[in-house]
Amino acid sequence: MKYSVFATLSLALTASARPNFLTSKRADFTLKNGEDAIALNDKFKTLTPTSACTNGDVACVNDKFAECANGKFAITACAGGLICAALPLDNSAGTTVTCTTAADRDARIAATGAKAGATGTKADDGKKATGGKNTSSAKASGTKAAAPPTETAGNNAANGDATGDPQKSLTLSKDSIQANYANDGSQGASAGQEPSLTSTDNFINFCLQFPGKQKTNGQQVIEGSCNQTPMGLIAAKTNMPSAKFQAPANGDKIAANKDFTIKLAINNLETGHFTNPATTFHMAPQTVNAQGNIKGHSHVVIQKLAALDQTTPVSPTDFVFFKGLNEKAVNGVLTTTVPGGLPKGVYRIATINSSSNHQPALVAVAQRGALDDMVYFTVA
Repeated sequence: MKYSVFATLSLALTASARPNFLTSKRADFTLKNGEDAIALNDKFKTLTPTSACTNGDVACVNDKFAECANGKFAITACAGGLICAALPLDNSAGTTVTCTTAADRDARIAATGAKAGATGTKADDGKKATGGKNTSSAKASGTKAAAPPTETAGNNAANGDATGDPQKSLTLSKDSIQANYANDGSQGASAGQEPSLTSTDNFINFCLQFPGKQKTNGQQVIEGSCNQTPMGLIAAKTNMPSAKFQAPANGDKIAANKDFTIKLAINNLETGHFTNPATTFHMAPQTVNAQGNIKGHSHVVIQKLAALDQTTPVSPTDFVFFKGLNEKAVNGVLTTTVPGGLPKGVYRIATINSSSNHQPALVAVAQRGALDDMVYFTVA
C-alpha cells in the first residue's frame, strides 16, 4: 500500500506574532494534534521496509525512523534505546515524526485529551525512559520531519562522513541532547512568567515551522529571518565584556563640524575578530579564547536627540554615525575618528559589543550590569 506521511501543519505562528500568541491559541489545536498523532502511529504499524513511498516522506517502520528516497524507505535505528513515533506539537498545529520514548509518546498524546489506546508500541514494551515535549516541525508540503538522533560511525558515514566525526555528521549525537529543553519552566515559575518553547531534539528543525520565513543563511535580511545557528560558547560571569567611553565623556561639549576622536576602553573582549557582515551575519556560533573572553569586536553609533532630557524612544533606524571597530584594541582602548564632525545639536553615543559574526555578546547570567556604554554630549 502506498502511503505518504503528510501530517497537516496549519501554522498558528506568523512573523509578527507575539510570544503570548503561542499560549493563547494552544487549545484550538491541541486535541486535533493528538488525534492526528494517533492516526499516524496506527498507519505506521502497517508499514514495512518494502512499503511504497513518495520521495521526502518520513515515517516510522518497526519503531525505526524511515525517510523515503528513490521510492524506498531508508531506515535508521534511533539512538539510546529510543523509538520512532509521531508526536503532537505543543505550540502550533500539526505533528512531528522523531525519535522519543514510548512513555513520552503516550504521555504527550494523553495530555492532548486524545485517546492513546490506538498508538503503536505500548509504554510497557521494555523501552521505558523519561521523555519530554517537542516542537520540531512536522512533515508538511515537502518539509522533512525531525531527523533521528544517532551517533555511530556507520550512521555518520551514511550521512556524508566516513570517519565518524560528529562535526561533519548530518545527524544529532545523543551526547548533544539537553534533556532540560523539554521543560517549559512552569514548575516554580514566578507570577507573569510564560512557558518556554520546548524540544527533545535541541530545536534542530525549529525554522521549518515557519515555511514563509526566509532563513538567515549569513545574510542581513531586512524583513527578518529565522536563524538555526547554535548560540555557541557562553562567556562566564567572570568574563563578561564591558566598555566605557573615554572620549567623548558624558556631558562633553564638542565644536561643530570639526573632526573629533572617539576613544573606548574595552574589557574582557578579544577584539579584532570580524567576519564578512554581508555573507556571514549571525552564521557561526559565538566562541571564546583560552582565557574565556569572547572573540569579537565592538561598534559605536551616534544618534541625534531633540533634547538632552528627551524621554521618547529613539528609532534604531535613525543614526548620524556608525562605525565597526574592527581592529585590535591598543592598551585596552579602541579608537576611531568622526570625519567632519557633527552639526550643532545634542547627541548620544553608544557601543554595540558583538561576537565575530556580529551577534550580541552572550554571557552566563541574566542579572548583571550592562555590557555596553552610552553617553550624552552637545555639539555647539
